[in-house]
Amino acid sequence: MANPIKTWFFELIEDAIGSKAMKQFKEEEDKKKNSESNEEPKQN
Repeated sequence: MANPIKTWFFELIEDAIGSKAMKQFKEEEDKKKNSESNEEPKQN
């Protein structure tokens, strides 16, 4: 997450809703990214 505004925004949300909820959100986002990348056909 190289964008400092995005980093700040996520830290702000994390403070507001709690780190446990934010951790769960990040894990779900990672799962989405992994499943999307696995569905794409691989080109060689």
